[in-house]
Amino acid sequence: MKQQATIAAPDLSTRVYPLKGGPGLPSGKGQGCHDLWVLGDADGHVLSGLALSGLAGLELDLRFGDLVLRAPGMMRLDIPVDVIEDDEDSCALWHEEGRSVRLVDEGELAAVWFSRLLGVPVRLLKRLPV
Repeated sequence: MKQQATIAAPDLSTRVYPLKGGPGLPSGKGQGCHDLWVLGDADGHVLSGLALSGLAGLELDLRFGDLVLRAPGMMRLDIPVDVIEDDEDSCALWHEEGRSVRLVDEGELAAVWFSRLLGVPVRLLKRLPV
């Protein structure tokens, strides 16, 4: 009798999610980057839940100090993890889950890329390290 191979379900507790609502990475690869990036709408609110369903086809990786993003039909986008501009003076207030948070805007290129991917105007935002 032929035995069937079993495929173990991925252990989600060992994954890190650098972009809120995006795909995960093995924890060793994404250490220190969990929930570092979020997307914000034109009204100054951080997006979550169903608003991020357009990220289903997104692929991401962390390589050579960059968050590397790929999506079907789009050019690759590389976002530096640590840059000198990531300081308190470059932050703006955004609303997330009923509270105000200070986030760094990753700029026009990232905004256009994600807006095209999701079909609505959004901004890629990064949390300052604690």
